[in-house]
Amino acid sequence: MTNKTLISAAAVALCVAMPAAVLAQDNTCGTDLGSEAYFRISHQNSPTSPIHPRLEEIVASVTDATGGKLRLELFPSGQLGGPVQALEQASLGENIIFYTQTGNLATAGVPDFSIFNGPFLTPSLEAAEKLAGSELMNELSETLAEKSDLRLLAINWFDSPRVFLGQRGYPEPSDLVGVKLRSPEAPAYMRTFELLGSLPIALPFSELYLALQQGVVEAVEGGLDGMADANLMEVATTVTNTEHFRLFYGFAMNEGQFLGLPESCQQLLVSEFQQKGAEYSLSMNDITANRETALREAGVTFVDANQDAYREATAEFYNMFPEWSDGLYDRAIAAMQD
Repeated sequence: MTNKTLISAAAVALCVAMPAAVLAQDNTCGTDLGSEAYFRISHQNSPTSPIHPRLEEIVASVTDATGGKLRLELFPSGQLGGPVQALEQASLGENIIFYTQTGNLATAGVPDFSIFNGPFLTPSLEAAEKLAGSELMNELSETLAEKSDLRLLAINWFDSPRVFLGQRGYPEPSDLVGVKLRSPEAPAYMRTFELLGSLPIALPFSELYLALQQGVVEAVEGGLDGMADANLMEVATTVTNTEHFRLFYGFAMNEGQFLGLPESCQQLLVSEFQQKGAEYSLSMNDITANRETALREAGVTFVDANQDAYREATAEFYNMFPEWSDGLYDRAIAAMQD
């Protein structure tokens, strides 16, 4: 490991240990920068999505802290390409800070990242936040920097856990046997739903309304807020709160670009993205709770799932990836219990 990498790792560790507000207040990035630095923040959500205002806060905070010398500009709605394209651009040295999730990072030379996409891994937001800030995550982040020249700034931007929507409830995993279930076309999803005995059908999210209406699928899965925005409750009226996935999202950039910044600027970026990630995750809990209240009032039925039974039914998922490091699952579980 080079001296510069040691410096950047120390900067990240310092930001994890200290309150982000204190770091931002004491930061000397603007003074330490020899000339203006400019980065584009890329994400695929619309400007009206809950994530965009948090990013606007980061831009404003960094501008204030540095007197405008560290300049950030937002590019929403996939203007700079999808998540894969943005990752590739950053790995090639482009000045992009991109929105990503661990499934994408697993394709960048660190397959262990895909464990965070596993079913029923994190029982709560608090547990997920522990895992995001764990030594295990730090080790994988350093491996990512070494292998793919990508620096993970934060991976604690959690959306609400995903649920099932159908014509009836699925409180027990056996209730899904033989059910035609829409699934994103991703290995973690397809393998999970196959373990549950359902018949996963890969369909784009934009096709779900008609697919439910016409019986192409009997149930779909996703985030409650997103499904409600797509008016899916007009054609299916029962939500099962399985919380089968809580995906790890965050932001990353080129490692060389990161190391080219003064240490104070490295600390500022990491602290801002981690602090706003924590705030975003809590706000998504509130948004989902309010949405559920509104849907209940509109006549949508909510069914609680047998979490223990679902977890047991999908346990084999964590034995399906020979490319994972030995003991990876046990380390992830232990990190949430510390």
